[in-house]
Amino acid sequence: MHKLGYTPNFAAQNLANKSTQTIGVILPVGTMGNPAQNPLFLEMIQEIGVVCNEQKYMISLATGKTMAELKDSVRLMHQRKLVDGFILLYSEAKDPIRKFLHDEKIPYALLGKPDVYENETIYIDNDNRLSGKSAADCLIQHGHQRIGYVGLTPSQVVDKERYKGYSDALRDANLTVHPELYFETPTDFMAFQEFLEETQPTGLVVGDDRLALRVLQYLQLDKYKVPDDISLISFNNSVFATLSHPFLTTIDIHVQELARQAAALLIRQLHEPSALLPKMIVPHEVIERETVMRVRD
Repeated sequence: MHKLGYTPNFAAQNLANKSTQTIGVILPVGTMGNPAQNPLFLEMIQEIGVVCNEQKYMISLATGKTMAELKDSVRLMHQRKLVDGFILLYSEAKDPIRKFLHDEKIPYALLGKPDVYENETIYIDNDNRLSGKSAADCLIQHGHQRIGYVGLTPSQVVDKERYKGYSDALRDANLTVHPELYFETPTDFMAFQEFLEETQPTGLVVGDDRLALRVLQYLQLDKYKVPDDISLISFNNSVFATLSHPFLTTIDIHVQELARQAAALLIRQLHEPSALLPKMIVPHEVIERETVMRVRD
């Protein structure tokens, strides 16, 4: 049959096997989930694709400009039997997408820590509380005592965990823990300026590399020099970390390993549905570059 150029009809085979051999990949709503604007998601999708190709699976993306639109996309993919399961590339508190998957008993894997259904969820994550502590400890070890935390959004579980770790490190060092700042709208710049004036930080822990570049711009507008006046450490070790000078000191979360394991564990669960739902913690690493220096006396 191979010599005759015969190609098996996988659609017919999958129909007989009640399998689509396809994994749905769910991106978060809004600009943070736009792969063209955030290369971190492109990297995840690429690594998931590598594992799926090895296992003879395909991937299909679920996106939406609003949560309702995204949920409709996921629902249609499930109802039309276009996928066997899903991988969520984000973890948010009270996420209606996860609730839908859980209620419908649809197999899925989560990149991040679940806020609910932990024992009923395949999830792959870093110890984000520990990574937040590592980031703050890096600044403390360089002599910083006035340290702030600039976060992404209060709904993201990863942000909450990293802020807890930041708080742990400062309490252990008997330093003042400041409320978390968020940069969700342009007006947050005013709050950032007020924070700088009130607390006069010498160091900042920033939610991710992409946000850190924006913080760098704001600091430059306010005539601060990094790291001379204020040191910065961020998370992800993404392409943004070396896009401009100074290069970012950052926490490498090993995103490629996170994505590969999410795909591998979900496919294993699809093949062995009665097996225990696996969890995996991927270690992190501090990558020191140019945005952290010893505080001046």
